[in-house]
Amino acid sequence: MTTQAGQRESRDSTRAEPIDAATIGETIRQALRFSSGPLDRDAMAGLHETLRGHINLLLPIARGDADRLWRGGTAWYQRAARLDGISRQAEQPLAIDPFAALVQVQLLARDCEWLLDQQAGLPRGAPQGRPTAGSV
Repeated sequence: MTTQAGQRESRDSTRAEPIDAATIGETIRQALRFSSGPLDRDAMAGLHETLRGHINLLLPIARGDADRLWRGGTAWYQRAARLDGISRQAEQPLAIDPFAALVQVQLLARDCEWLLDQQAGLPRGAPQGRPTAGSV
């Protein structure tokens, strides 16, 4: 269910926190545009933590959706592998090297974007007003 404030309520009835798609989308935009200036590791560290928080909010919902798929089917394996990869990447500390940290933050942003698209029921890469690979 979507509220008028642009927030999407979780399909998980045990979660009281609504999904604020606008805030998550803005964090994604910031992370994907970050390379246009000097590499500020402190700013990247803030984005890294924020993206990890968004992923931690979206991941249980995506896992619940994956659990509704037939276990053993190709779709389930693909979804489970993708979610496991996102989870592993989100657990990694931010790299020390500024360029490596930039790549890490941008990959987390792409993972967060994918999770948000899944939450909204959109196919991967559906236009949402967020920058795409060609527009960044």
